[in-house]
Amino acid sequence: MRKKNHRILHLILAVGVVYLTYGLFFGDGKQNEELSLRVADELVKDKTENRQYGRIDRTDLALESGFQTIAKSCPNFAQYASKPHTKDSGSEISSRLLPYQRPPEKCRTFRSKLVERFLDEFLAMFKDPNLARLFENAFPNTLDTTILWHVTGNQNMKLNNHRSRHSSFRNSLPETFVVTGDIHAEWLRDSARQLSVYQPFIKEDTSIREMIQGAINSQAQLVQSNPYCNAFHPPVYSPVVRGQGSIDSVYPRPDWRQVFECKYELDSLASFLTISREFYENARPEDRFRFLNEDWILALENLLVVLRMESVSTFDETGVVNPFYYTFQRQTNVASETLPLAGTGNPVKGGTGLVRSAFRPSDDATVFQFLVPANAQMAVELAKTVEILQDYQDSFGELPQGVQHKFNVRLTQLIDRANSFADSIHKGIMEHAVVEHPKFGTVFAYEVDGYGSHLLMDDANIPSLLSLPELGFLERTDKIYQNTRKMITSKDGNPYYIQGTHFQGIGGPHIGIHNAWPMSLIVLIRTSTSDAEIESALKALLENTAGLGLIHESIQAFHEDGSHFTRPWFSWANSEFAKMILQLAETHPHLILEDSHAKDKFQLPKFLHALQA
Repeated sequence: MRKKNHRILHLILAVGVVYLTYGLFFGDGKQNEELSLRVADELVKDKTENRQYGRIDRTDLALESGFQTIAKSCPNFAQYASKPHTKDSGSEISSRLLPYQRPPEKCRTFRSKLVERFLDEFLAMFKDPNLARLFENAFPNTLDTTILWHVTGNQNMKLNNHRSRHSSFRNSLPETFVVTGDIHAEWLRDSARQLSVYQPFIKEDTSIREMIQGAINSQAQLVQSNPYCNAFHPPVYSPVVRGQGSIDSVYPRPDWRQVFECKYELDSLASFLTISREFYENARPEDRFRFLNEDWILALENLLVVLRMESVSTFDETGVVNPFYYTFQRQTNVASETLPLAGTGNPVKGGTGLVRSAFRPSDDATVFQFLVPANAQMAVELAKTVEILQDYQDSFGELPQGVQHKFNVRLTQLIDRANSFADSIHKGIMEHAVVEHPKFGTVFAYEVDGYGSHLLMDDANIPSLLSLPELGFLERTDKIYQNTRKMITSKDGNPYYIQGTHFQGIGGPHIGIHNAWPMSLIVLIRTSTSDAEIESALKALLENTAGLGLIHESIQAFHEDGSHFTRPWFSWANSEFAKMILQLAETHPHLILEDSHAKDKFQLPKFLHALQA
């Protein structure tokens, strides 16, 4: 009788998942419907096998990784980072030098000998010891504190986490779970950008290469199963304790066992392509396709389906309301935390080439759902993905037979669809998001709706209008960008440019109108051609850490020294700061390095290779 009940339960689960998945992909043609149903079938099998995890002894994993030991024996880093520390135990805190904020070695979540050698050599080149200390704290922060779970391919084979025949190939692959910091969850965007600063190291350090490959593999699984969601719990088969997520009214209904939050953010999907592309660009030639497996291809397929569905107009040509493929409602008294119009968001006009985004990279709801920076990032990454797939096609001809036969996915079709979206999105931005400002001239809008409505502002979070050159959408000398840059870095042009008495920069509605984000100054520096502008912003960053020697999420701009801030443990911002320093070492070495080092052209790949020689 018990077996019969199990069969009935499994049947109900299967029907439910297939129904939800069909709703998600409805209307994308017979091939995509069949693909979605097969993916749903695989997910049902995985859910069934996952029920057995409670009976598995996870001791081996805990011992191998050491993450559980760290969690039990080490201080919470949010608390640790809120107080100054010294590099040598017993020494006094210096009033002239920023504190040393790396956790004790035994408490670090990921260790790399190359990273330590790099720090030893690179820090000796700085002219300012405080800037060197800030880099020393910020650069390894993601490795030191946020890699809460990582298994190599060899470890995964021993653990045998994936037991269905549809997903057993995952047992030979690495997996990695990266939290954003003080929030116990992984954001697709945050984790991709947290790890970006280490991508140049993968050619010389196989452990970092496998860790980042694991992060891509994990993201591929998440995008494949919950393509509308932005933040996730650790895998159910990992030993990592889960945080308290937010279960909202979302259609299509996510798998809440996996999902921490399900805000549809276009840049989250683009960030999955970003982390993959950066791996491809930085790996050795023989390693560049290591991430390209069945999960990655199916994640890309789902991503393209979402783009098609979220390009649909609110109304059809006769004025009838089209089906909504995503809705989100949250019980809240904060307007930016939910969507208007029964969770659908404000209307958009079809035929623009642009793609909806219900939420911004700040996790705030969009006003007009064609979010321009997110569309720009997606256009760039799709074009780069086409290049990667064409390279793969030139090298191997077609996708692995398992992918072709099981899911009826063809490489040429993926290339054509990705290329079509890249072109149409780019064209849509230039046709619908370029507007006239009475003071600043021709500029890019932050959001548009296709009807002519547009929002002139910028938010500190990447992707932003300020970051358009970094995204690869245009050159920083582009005239429209320069006009836009002047607008968004001015209190006369950007309502969220915070000109405080002690700190100035771009903020956003997420924290409030008193707080500017250091991340905006970091991007300002990385897109600047002016030594004076760079030095001024660098000075502001250095003097506003509240004496704690880490980059914080936001700073109350009307208090000195950055003493009022949000999030003492925000690894994304620290990684962005480290990327900024590495860029300055190559482009403006005279501003940060000793004269003896500044005269030699610094090149990070060459520097790392010499360390390994």
